[in-house]
Amino acid sequence: IITILKDSNLIRGITPEKLYNTLSKLGPTFIKIGQIMSSRYDILPKEYCDELSKLRSNVSPMSFSKIKEILEDEFGNIYDVFSDIDEKSLGSASIAQVHKATLVNGDKVVVKVQRENIYETMSMDIKLIKKAINILHLNSIIKVMDLTEAIDEMFNVAKEEMNFEIEASHLEELSLIHISEPTRLDVI
Repeated sequence: IITILKDSNLIRGITPEKLYNTLSKLGPTFIKIGQIMSSRYDILPKEYCDELSKLRSNVSPMSFSKIKEILEDEFGNIYDVFSDIDEKSLGSASIAQVHKATLVNGDKVVVKVQRENIYETMSMDIKLIKKAINILHLNSIIKVMDLTEAIDEMFNVAKEEMNFEIEASHLEELSLIHISEPTRLDVI
């Protein structure tokens, strides 16, 4: 984190582009924070919100070799489950990305693959951010909101997003699809 912040040269001013690039490089937790900040026109100038809104759709995808590795950790030989998986993702976000696939029975599906160690990574980042808030006394400087509380709320929302069982339950509630035994992967 320190290396990325140093390389970003934020000490010489934070432009919308610098903020976007820095958050992108810092990883999933910071991308999620940037996504939330992108809709806060009441706190940030429009040009910053507009630039940060790119974090909602321009997240670097995981390599297909990483996707295969994650799928193999979950299923063993993935070709026992899938006859085909599109190497190009349909979309990539801070927590997961999705790929078109075909099950061995011929059903067309979308597979949502969670980024490796995402919970642990975000949990550690949150602890570091909260420590920085305390060390720098940011809550006493920024009196518009309690930053620690805001970070906790963001992490609670992210934890729900990481729990594919909750997502599957919501989808089934809406009667859109049926998902059996979701794990850290969704097969939709």
